Amino acid sequence: MGAAVNKLMVDPHDGLVSFQQALGTGNLLVAPVPSHHNLFSHVDFPAPGVSRLTYVRLSEDRRKVIAFVSCVLNGEIDGYRCIAVGYAVSQDERNKGHAKQVLREVVIDLVLQARMNGAEAIYIEAVVDVTNLPSQRVAEAILNMEREEFIDSNSGRPAYRYTARYECN
Repeated sequence: MGAAVNKLMVDPHDGLVSFQQALGTGNLLVAPVPSHHNLFSHVDFPAPGVSRLTYVRLSEDRRKVIAFVSCVLNGEIDGYRCIAVGYAVSQDERNKGHAKQVLREVVIDLVLQARMNGAEAIYIEAVVDVTNLPSQRVAEAILNMEREEFIDSNSGRPAYRYTARYECN
């Protein structure tokens, strides 16, 4: 018998919910992102050898996650680092432009960090289920690249991959 295939792709909204719960306990350390108002970041290590940089837009009282972007290194393309992003917006804040705004700010910050670390370029990639039209619109607007259709290896589902190259000089 073959391995069981998950029926759903990884959902960044699950990460948003988990982050919200950890934030509520007071045990989560977030740092302000200097160049962006009300954008905060958190670094953790979800598995051995894996680091994750999470960005969040918080409510004014800093108790509620409005928008969430998770970033992990996903190998290299043409010798440059590729950063996979997943994004979500809390359900009561959807359709207000938060996802596009936060992802745009995250891309700017990732390019800035790469530049400060001496990188010439980076790739940023989003993988979106073919049925997730709102996330497709965000990826198309911010990454501004043609999508590539493929089968997600984790879920076995059809998905779109948006991969954009950003110069860091």
